[in-house]
Amino acid sequence: MTVDLNLSSDARYCADTFNGAVAAAALSAAWEIGLLDELDESGLVDLSQFAERRGVHLPTLHSIVLALTGRRIATLDAERRIARPGMGFAEAFRTRGFFYWLTQGCGELFTDLPRLSSEKVRAEHGLQRDSAAISRACRSIARNFFDPPLAELLAGIEFTSLADLGCGSGDRVISIVDGHPGSRGIGIDIAQGALEVAAEAVADAGLEDRITLLRDDVLNLTPNEKFAEVDLLTSFLMGHDFWPLENCRRTLRQLREAFPNAKGLLLGDTCRSTDVAEGEYPLFTLGFELVHSTMGQFLPTLQEWETALDGSGWRCHERRLIDLPAFSFIYHLVPA
Repeated sequence: MTVDLNLSSDARYCADTFNGAVAAAALSAAWEIGLLDELDESGLVDLSQFAERRGVHLPTLHSIVLALTGRRIATLDAERRIARPGMGFAEAFRTRGFFYWLTQGCGELFTDLPRLSSEKVRAEHGLQRDSAAISRACRSIARNFFDPPLAELLAGIEFTSLADLGCGSGDRVISIVDGHPGSRGIGIDIAQGALEVAAEAVADAGLEDRITLLRDDVLNLTPNEKFAEVDLLTSFLMGHDFWPLENCRRTLRQLREAFPNAKGLLLGDTCRSTDVAEGEYPLFTLGFELVHSTMGQFLPTLQEWETALDGSGWRCHERRLIDLPAFSFIYHLVPA
């Protein structure tokens, strides 16, 4: 029996929206079970062999790949036995962290969105996100989009001791310390789940004697004698936590006091969008702004960041703009 799938333009529009949501979840799952990496490295995957080798439920694996074919991320042969990268695979693989952030890191928040729209329920229920999943997502995002310009900036900076504020998975502090012989690092994060991921990564890198991990609130740091040794600060993808304006200035001043010998702060973050036409929002922007709006967290614009530096104890030595995530930057700040 042949089914007529000559969809109207309205039906096709809704189907594409629905299938995109399914593909986002499938993309995240494919990354977590190792399928994306194997497709990237090998160019094809025998699904039966992959399922047996990885202990994956084969019917579920087939459905995951089928969902990816709907967005041309993967293709399947006629027997649906062999998966290969599709025309959209390279970009989907490069941006996989955004989808993982959306479906795994913030999945519960999106599920609870109707209830979180109620002021009463918000007060009683609270907001739930998966800090370990967000750390993994941000690690991928940072590697692909923030680390290249960061490496260029670091090439012109001399330092011996680094403190990474909001270290998440530890990927950045590990990479920097490992690439600068003789340097030491401190990773600071408030989320225990993220620090557990970071501790495992530090051990795997063999850097336990050079990197210290601390659970602390970057917005209200506990005094620590180790901070006096630090001559460079980095902080990525958490600068919006400093806001609103007066809180941001106060936090930046407190960092000058907590790290009295820091000669620079490399600050990278994503801002609130401005002047975007309806229907023209780039990848990540709508999800990023919806999540933080739901959390009741203010997001500054690029212009508001410029304003915040006045009276902060820091001045801008250099600024790099990032194309993706849109409205993102890296500041190289030095003591004012």
